[in-house]
Amino acid sequence: MNNIISTTSWRSVKNARFLWALALFLLIVATVTLPAFRSSVSVNSLLATLAPIVIISIGQAITIMFGGIDLSVGAVAGLATVMLALSGTIPGGAAAAFALALFSGLVVGLINGLGVSSGINPLLMTFAIAGVVQGTALLVQNTSGAAMPLGFVSILGTSFGPVPLFALFAVLVLVGAWLWLSQSRTGRVLQAAGYDQQIAGRLGFHVARTTLIAYGLSGMLAALGGLAIVTRTYAADALIGRSSVIDSVATVLVAGILITGGVGSLLSVLPAAVIIAVVGQIITLTGTDANFQTIFKGVLLVAAMGVYQLAGGSLRIPWRLKKSAVPANKVGPR
Repeated sequence: MNNIISTTSWRSVKNARFLWALALFLLIVATVTLPAFRSSVSVNSLLATLAPIVIISIGQAITIMFGGIDLSVGAVAGLATVMLALSGTIPGGAAAAFALALFSGLVVGLINGLGVSSGINPLLMTFAIAGVVQGTALLVQNTSGAAMPLGFVSILGTSFGPVPLFALFAVLVLVGAWLWLSQSRTGRVLQAAGYDQQIAGRLGFHVARTTLIAYGLSGMLAALGGLAIVTRTYAADALIGRSSVIDSVATVLVAGILITGGVGSLLSVLPAAVIIAVVGQIITLTGTDANFQTIFKGVLLVAAMGVYQLAGGSLRIPWRLKKSAVPANKVGPR
C-alpha cells in the first residue's frame, strides 16, 4: 500500500489527526450537553447538512490549491436546483435534468477557467460570473411547467438508517479527489502550479489546461452540492447556495490549506466541515437565532486568516503541511 500512496500523502493523513481531535471533542461536548443532538433525526439532519458543505468545499479546495478561488460556487449550486426542476419540460425527464445540472456547473467552471487562464484575477472573474449565473438561474426559475421531480429527489435523498446516501457519496468523492490530487500527474502539476505557477510554466507543464481542470471540477462539484441541498429542501431556488461561498472558503482555511495555493491536504476538509456543521446544528437545537451561524462563519474566517498571518512568523499550524506537497521542480518530466 505504501508503494501506491506517496509518503507525502501519508504524512498529510497524519497531520489531520489534530483537526480530527478538535472535531471529535466538539461532537462529544454536543452529545453530552444536548440530548436532542443524540437523536436519529438530529444525526440525519447533521449529515444531510454536512454532505453539500464537503462536496462544494472539495471543489473550492482544488481551486485554492491551484492558487485561485471560486466565488461562483453558491450561484452554481442554485443554478443546479433550477436545472433539475426542468425535468418536466425537457426530453429525458429527471435523469436528463440531473445530467444537465451537472453539465451546467461544468460549463460555468470552464468559463471561469478560461477567464483566469487569460489573465483575469480569479476573485474578479468568479465574482462576475456568479452574478451572471445567479441572474440566469432566476430567469430560468420562472420557466412555465418547471417543477421539482419529487420522486427522483426522494431517491437521491435515500437514507440508510440515519445516514443519507449523499453523505456516503461525499466521503467517496473526497477520497477519490484526494487520491487524484496526490497520486496523478495532473493533480501533482496542479499543486506545483499553485505553489509557483511561473516555475511550473517554465518547466513546460500545461498550466492553462490545468486551470480549466481545476475550475471545471469546482463548477461541477458546486452543482452536485446544490443537488445535495435539494434532497433536504425539495425546492428549486436560485438563491439556495448563497451561504456556500463562505462555508466552502471557511472550511478550506480551517482545513489548513494555504490560501495562496500549493500547500495542504484535501482529507483535512472533512473534519473542518464537521466542525462547521456541528456548530450550526448546536445553534439550531438550542433555539439560537440562525443569523449567529453566519456570524460564526465570518468570525471563523477572520480568525483563520489571522492564524495564517501569524504562521508567517514562528506560529505553526499543527495540521498543515509545512511545505508544498509537490515542489514544482519535482513533479516529473514533461
